[in-house]
Amino acid sequence: MSLGYAKRSANREKRREFREQLTPENEVLKDRKLIREEVNNRLVSGLQTTPLTYDALFNVEKASLNKDFDVLSLLFKRMFFYRLNEKLSGLTCDHTLRLSNQILTQMQFNRGKINEIIEIFKKNGGFCDCEIIYKVESQLIGK
Repeated sequence: MSLGYAKRSANREKRREFREQLTPENEVLKDRKLIREEVNNRLVSGLQTTPLTYDALFNVEKASLNKDFDVLSLLFKRMFFYRLNEKLSGLTCDHTLRLSNQILTQMQFNRGKINEIIEIFKKNGGFCDCEIIYKVESQLIGK
């Protein structure tokens, strides 16, 4: 038995255990169309109907260290960072906050709230769209 086979078997076993832990209430979406609908739902209305794998990235302990925890966690749950990352993936950052402003407008925030959120981003090192992903979002995810 080769090491590669043993590793694949172990990974297969881990995936099986993970699937067994999922119940119909907390099963993660896999269909791209359904994921897109869930992201749009959360972005506009803020209502979470189904968990996504993206939700598991959020680290409450790490995020709570930030003074702006409430606003940033709301943006994370409403899929702001997901959408920004999605938009940036096909583009080169123009080192402005153009995409962030577009997304916050789609989220139906008023101009005053958008300006407040932009100031929070800048205070946390997000002076352009790519820095918001690299510096601000990284304060909310991981270990």
